Amino acid sequence: MAATASYNSGTKALTVSSDCLPTPVGYGTFPNNDNPNTVQVHDWDHTFEYRGGTFGTTRQFEDNTWTQDGFIRSINISVNDLTNFTGGTPNIQPGDHIMFDFGDNIKKKFIFRGTVFTSIAGEFWLATDSRIDIIMEDSGTGQNGTYTFYDQRNGRTDTPLGAIGMSANGVPFFNPSAGTGGNPPSGFSWVAGGDAPFVNFGEDSCGGHPQEQGMYHYHDPDFLECWKSNSTMAAYNDYYGSTQYNGNNIRHPDGHSKMIGIAFDGFPVYGPYAYDTPWNSLSGTRVMTSSYSVKATEAPGRPDYGNDQDNPPAGTLMEDWEYVEATGDLDSFNGRFCVTPEYANGTYAYFVTVDPANTDNVKFPFIMGPLTRETITPPANNGSDPQGAPGSGEGDGGDGPAPTLQIGAQPQNVTVNGGETATFTVTSQIIPENGPMAYQWYKSTDGGYAYAAVTGATTNTISVTALQYMTGYRYRCRITGPVGAPPAENSPLDSNAAILTVTGGDGGGSSTANRFDSTASGFDSTQQTFDGT
Repeated sequence: MAATASYNSGTKALTVSSDCLPTPVGYGTFPNNDNPNTVQVHDWDHTFEYRGGTFGTTRQFEDNTWTQDGFIRSINISVNDLTNFTGGTPNIQPGDHIMFDFGDNIKKKFIFRGTVFTSIAGEFWLATDSRIDIIMEDSGTGQNGTYTFYDQRNGRTDTPLGAIGMSANGVPFFNPSAGTGGNPPSGFSWVAGGDAPFVNFGEDSCGGHPQEQGMYHYHDPDFLECWKSNSTMAAYNDYYGSTQYNGNNIRHPDGHSKMIGIAFDGFPVYGPYAYDTPWNSLSGTRVMTSSYSVKATEAPGRPDYGNDQDNPPAGTLMEDWEYVEATGDLDSFNGRFCVTPEYANGTYAYFVTVDPANTDNVKFPFIMGPLTRETITPPANNGSDPQGAPGSGEGDGGDGPAPTLQIGAQPQNVTVNGGETATFTVTSQIIPENGPMAYQWYKSTDGGYAYAAVTGATTNTISVTALQYMTGYRYRCRITGPVGAPPAENSPLDSNAAILTVTGGDGGGSSTANRFDSTASGFDSTQQTFDGT
């Protein structure tokens, strides 16, 4: 089956269906000496908001105007806006990458420097309690206009274990972490991707392997070499087969990588090559570089960098790595704002990371960083990835897999007449053994910018009396558990947000496009289906 997709242009919902097998590329022998698991079919339909061709969620301050004097472009902020920059855990923090679209053909990433004065182009700072100053590359006087911006405030949660996206051949992308299974040093987690000598999960020649539930998956872009060498993807799908760069079907004729999948936060995933200048498609192409590096000093509590399992080498544990601003092309999520062949007006996109000097060698964080750009809700039946100890196989030893919260049915959008009752429901379970769970519903009145707990809404269902002004309210549920026992490794788990529409009508129709193409917010520009069939 590989993977197919349907796109609802009305809701911007993309549903990806797959059996999680690497069609048409094969997989190796499992079980093997290092992995006792058998590859199993995992049929799923996973729906998420597709953001290809966008920069994420649109934001504005109360006064969305700017003025410019010299190189400084100033934006007034209100008392309410100020809370985005101040307090215990502000929404916008020093080091954050903010995408500003000024509407004058300037789309650019700016880095927030807090209250520290800066005069460096591409940075901004909180100049006063009522103003931020953005340092531009070009000067001007008496200029003004409006803007929108896109920030990281939905992206401060850990990238979940298990599936974080889907490759074009139907195989899920997984987190760079192997989790806490497999007896790493206490308090640490193995890096699952790469070629660290003390982390062997029995990967096949295409870089994939099954976890305990039998789901075959990729942690890193080793599989691209398999796609290229076998030429199977080129023969299977015209998106890959119709064009090439110096014989490489995974790159466009201008050298830019082609899309290789989609992350479950809605953004496209590309191979390692992108334009040298983010907003200039004529600037040539090169390998995108990671901004992560191994810490010079061991993390607190970590054994010394060594050469055995008790003292594993530097880089074999997740906690060995740190994000260092501006040391690479990509941000902490392993992506950037840029134009691509599919999105000439720009998009946010992930790029897999390899060694520029030897592209056969993958580089941390491989596909996506330890944090997500936007919130990811894993597919309900994906399972976690409690990898086993090196040499013992993935997930076959110790005390068994850690409990994991899973959402069976997400809250659904509701359209009702004014005065009627709107009901939202979520279903969930804990695997491998179900247990008691606690629920807390939250609502957003500003399009998902901020959520507040709904008093007394502590079951898996919430009912509200819908009034006209509540159109656009969003409701989501936070699930924790198991209650009275050590929590699941992904607890708390937030559901998707469901939207309330109070119009008295049916909320409008929808359309479906059964292809991933750039003209229908989809996958390729060839009008082929995702699996080319």
